[in-house]
Amino acid sequence: MSNRVENYDKGMENLKTLEQVLDTSPEYQLLEPQGFMSAKPYRNKVAEPLVQKLKSLVKTALIRCFEAYDNYYRLNTTNSNLHHENERLTKDNEELVGENQNLRAENKDYKLLRKSFGSKQMNNLLERAKAEQQSKRRGKRFRNNQEEK
Repeated sequence: MSNRVENYDKGMENLKTLEQVLDTSPEYQLLEPQGFMSAKPYRNKVAEPLVQKLKSLVKTALIRCFEAYDNYYRLNTTNSNLHHENERLTKDNEELVGENQNLRAENKDYKLLRKSFGSKQMNNLLERAKAEQQSKRRGKRFRNNQEEK
């Protein structure tokens, strides 16, 4: 944020300096005709070069304006994308916090069971439950294979 303010302040200073240069610098001033100079030589020697310098300044200003607009558009798009991603991550985080609370409660219950029944008996129960679950899976796969044939 402070970089943007500094850049803005520097830009405003540069703009004031440029304005002073345009107002006071002899190269951007239209000179009085010398003696009995006719319009055509005055135009060719004095007015045309000045107009070319001013056109160059206008082109440079327009290019910088378009670049600034492009940067603004890109930054605005990036900011919008980051805002949406932040909302999504906040939602994901809320879900994970809830899931974490549930898992902590389950873990607390599991520790209580281990403490009450003993680690050895809990390990045996877990092994039996896993084996039962595995055999159910095998039976399901076996039935599915027979139905396919």
